Amino acid sequence: MECPEPFDVENSTPETATVISARPHRINLEIWVCATAVAAVMILIVLPLAFLLWGSVASASGLTIGFFTRVLYTRIYFQALANSLVLGAWVGLFSILIGLPLAWAVTRTDLPARGFVKLTATLAYLSPPFLLAIAYVNLLSPRAGVINTLLRQAFPSHDLTFNIFSMAGLVLVTVSHTFPFVYLLAASALASVDSSYEDSAQILGAGKVRTTFAVTLPLVAPAILSGALIGFVEAIALFGSQAIVGLPARIFTLPTRIYALFDYPPQYGLASALSLVFVALTVAALYLQRAFLGRRSFATLGGKGGQSRRLALGRWRWPLFGFCLIVFIITIALPYGSLLAVSFSKSWGLAFWQNLTFANYHFVLFEYAVTQRAILNSLMLATAAATFCIFLGSVIGWIDVRTNLPLRRILDSAVLIPLGLPGIVIAVALVQFWLKTPLPLYGSLAILFLAYSARYLPLGARVANAGLQQIDASLEQSARILGASWAETMRHITLPMIRSTLFAGWILIFVPAIQELSASILLFSGKSITIAVAVYNLYENGSIEAVAALALINIVIIAVAIGIANRIGGVSARPEALG
Repeated sequence: MECPEPFDVENSTPETATVISARPHRINLEIWVCATAVAAVMILIVLPLAFLLWGSVASASGLTIGFFTRVLYTRIYFQALANSLVLGAWVGLFSILIGLPLAWAVTRTDLPARGFVKLTATLAYLSPPFLLAIAYVNLLSPRAGVINTLLRQAFPSHDLTFNIFSMAGLVLVTVSHTFPFVYLLAASALASVDSSYEDSAQILGAGKVRTTFAVTLPLVAPAILSGALIGFVEAIALFGSQAIVGLPARIFTLPTRIYALFDYPPQYGLASALSLVFVALTVAALYLQRAFLGRRSFATLGGKGGQSRRLALGRWRWPLFGFCLIVFIITIALPYGSLLAVSFSKSWGLAFWQNLTFANYHFVLFEYAVTQRAILNSLMLATAAATFCIFLGSVIGWIDVRTNLPLRRILDSAVLIPLGLPGIVIAVALVQFWLKTPLPLYGSLAILFLAYSARYLPLGARVANAGLQQIDASLEQSARILGASWAETMRHITLPMIRSTLFAGWILIFVPAIQELSASILLFSGKSITIAVAVYNLYENGSIEAVAALALINIVIIAVAIGIANRIGGVSARPEALG
């Protein structure tokens, strides 16, 4: 497969054609880089998924649909599928009920402290979901949870205990991480709606409430549905929170059932079939979204000249701010406060002020042999995966935006496949593929790097694609006409102009990569253990004080890494930095 020039040689001037024809060795680099990018996509995504599909229908006796039959007709797997669907539906709904009011309040009203609300959504997005689950267990476990203990003391004659080990608890934990998806997309859409539409509705007699529901919200329906879809997919994919909160309640979901299939002896065929159910759910969700949106028009006539005015809330300003404050308390203040309190406790549950200690931090940093290796592994993997995804994504984005390669759309579509796949599915696909090769990658840092790269490559490609579309191709063409090679043009023209966008994408890959658990839990070994796996193992062993200390160390590492990247790249760490 060859990668053509970024402009038409046949229609160029004779001088241009002479310059190009005189640089065959430079053109070879361009072709080599493009071919390498295509090969990388094949190795990272296409072949593992092909082996996943093959593994789901292949057995020792030949081809079979037996694995799918067991998945669909065996009660434990059907119940896991039903639980995942129920969880995803509730999470999608509550993500809208929380994220949409926050977005509307920030973008369309005179709500006080709007920066505080934006910070709430950003922190919730950056918070590792499995750490939120651990924090809520400390707060709301039936017997030892702090909030439940206080409720029993305050109301001894009433049973006000909230059991976190339930479907409601699992929804609470998951929504605390997913509502920012709706908020970010809805806020961006609401900010672009021209207020003249709302003015026209009110001139015709509609009140403010009716105008909001009849005009404003329908115009941003695509953004709301997209955010809810992301929340749904994210909800059914999270392994950590479902294991920490769901397993004690005997609420089994698809990720936890797949994880159980890797106990000895591993059942790879059944795990592959169950993993493909994830793919089917994602495809079905995307189809329903497009089918709904395809029947309606959401286009507006406003453009850059459109103005968005803020609605004066009057006496409702503070009740709405109170709602935003409650969201902050539930999703940020209480979870992080509990982790901080537990991390300084000798034994959680005793008198707190007489029980303070730094011993937990000393233990996880200097006595627990796994910690230093896990921190180093996580930093190396997250840094390497983020850098590689941005580099490869830039090449793929350039192929899509700057060339006429016939198969470029297929390449771009192949790169986007992992966007809807949970980490645990990618892990199963990699296991199926690499176990068939002579390379001993299972349990190594290399296979974790491949998993992270495959999972987050779509982000790198989308970031680069968006950045390249904002640059006029004539700038690159001028450099090529003047004799610059493709590499020199990329280095001195293209990449510097999208530098801030690439750094924003690097951060948004680094953050989830350093806290990744779903794929790591199936692929790690003693030497390749990561921070997330170390935290999960400590939690399973009941060392909740050490878990809280290591969890906060993980959060500090993320904050420091974001700060360094911001200083180097001069970009915002917020998700909306991708614009």
